[in-house]
Amino acid sequence: MQDDELAFLEDQLAGTELLSCETCGEDTLHAHAEVLEVYPMATKLLMQCTCCQTERTWIDWIPPKTKARSN
Repeated sequence: MQDDELAFLEDQLAGTELLSCETCGEDTLHAHAEVLEVYPMATKLLMQCTCCQTERTWIDWIPPKTKARSN
């Protein structure tokens, strides 16, 4: 596998989460489909099940960025 192919697959995998799917009835891999809203402490995403293609929302909690202190 070439470096660019590997980088593409790593990017695709980084954009997925293992979530419970009501349609499949089990935990399945969900891909990030769309960013719905960005909050100061979280991001609301539309996720799509890679098995049955149904969609659901998911909150991705982003840790707050620390500000650098000046001396």
